[in-house]
Amino acid sequence: MRSLFCKLFLSFIFIALSTSFITAMISYWAQIGPYAELKKRIEYHQNQTLDNLLSVSGLGAVKILENGGEKEVINYLQELEKTNNGRFFLLKDDRSTFSGSTLPPGADDLADAARKSHDIQYNRSETEVMVALPLLSTTGQPFIIVGTTTRIHWPPAFIHKKGGKKWPGPIPLGLPLIVMLLIAAAGCFFLARSLTAPIRDLRRATQQITKGDFSARVDLLSRRKDEIADLSHDFNTMAERTQSLLQSQKRLLRDISHELRSPLTRLNLALEMARQRTNKTEPYLDRIEKESNRLNELINQLLILTRLESDVNSVPEESVHLEKLIRNIVQDADFEAAGRKRRIQIQNMDDVIVSGSTEMLSRALENVIRNGLHYTEEDSSVDLSITKDKNRVLIIVRDHGPGVPEEDLDQIFKPFFRVAESRDRDSGGTGIGLAIARQAIVIHGGTIQAKNVETGGLIVQIQLPLL
Repeated sequence: MRSLFCKLFLSFIFIALSTSFITAMISYWAQIGPYAELKKRIEYHQNQTLDNLLSVSGLGAVKILENGGEKEVINYLQELEKTNNGRFFLLKDDRSTFSGSTLPPGADDLADAARKSHDIQYNRSETEVMVALPLLSTTGQPFIIVGTTTRIHWPPAFIHKKGGKKWPGPIPLGLPLIVMLLIAAAGCFFLARSLTAPIRDLRRATQQITKGDFSARVDLLSRRKDEIADLSHDFNTMAERTQSLLQSQKRLLRDISHELRSPLTRLNLALEMARQRTNKTEPYLDRIEKESNRLNELINQLLILTRLESDVNSVPEESVHLEKLIRNIVQDADFEAAGRKRRIQIQNMDDVIVSGSTEMLSRALENVIRNGLHYTEEDSSVDLSITKDKNRVLIIVRDHGPGVPEEDLDQIFKPFFRVAESRDRDSGGTGIGLAIARQAIVIHGGTIQAKNVETGGLIVQIQLPLL
């Protein structure tokens, strides 16, 4: 079917007609069918109600146990019994209950069966229905919740006064409505699933591309011939074009880097030969050497950035001790900064371990710290702190420099971007250091952002997930 509109329109008509027809048939056969069939359905509904109640109440009891303790669990179960006309027991791994009350007959065996099968177990007697459901706490501790309720008692038949003849009782008026709703819900479920499944596939591919995996594609063309398939085709075309452009860009950067290395090597060799022959050109040769070193550093930074952008999904799984790593960086940077009347002050240093590449994280943190040392005022410091909470670690680097214009805060992490006041060659750096830092942090599942301080200076905040 080509049109999605026609598919929706005809599907809803089919569901409505099917629901009406099947509801009429079930209502008719329920009127004259066996009385035991109706009894079975109602008992099944009772079992399902108890199942659902145990599932919700069991999870609630385990959560209350973890947060409030055994006394709160006992109060919760007692309140549950009052409001639901049943009995509920939360069993420990040694079969004992938290309240110390005695289990009803057969509950021990039913709990053992649920524990071994890791699935819900039933026990139906003439007077009651008993259900045992296995549960796990957030720490992995096993529990069993057992619930009992009185079984519905049914008369054998409704006796009519004339002749004492037994006939099945009248069907409740709500049964046809319930059946109709169930059938309509089932039909709409499968229809909604059919419509949303390809959209979920498209969203999944979009998320992959957002993370840097431009090889993601949507495979719907062989299964569908409607507007969603057309959208998938356009998405794949866009992804292929984007991937091609990015590969071309990266290839250009690699080619430029490699092509510049050879003449730079020859240039350095010529400089050494010139020094051996004369001393008159020494100042010029020194300048040429300085520019050569700057070009070489720029090429190295370009290669590092290209490698980080290419290896988005291949980060090594190493245990990185951030405290040790940062102290080594601080020791080297602080020694170099002392001659420029600058220093690094550690405000807080929690012992933190993250997963990732030691080399990449070291390069990222060093670039941020050295950037702060470059722009902080003389006779001032760069403040550094590492703080961890439950799920993440926060690294803050603050300098006491002029800061960055608000409109440029997001731009400083892009390659070759320089704030207007520092675009001259004498400002130092290649303009790629913070871009390398951002890419290294992102591929480790973290974030990096900058903000100005009202009293002056810039704060760079780095967040990384804990191991």
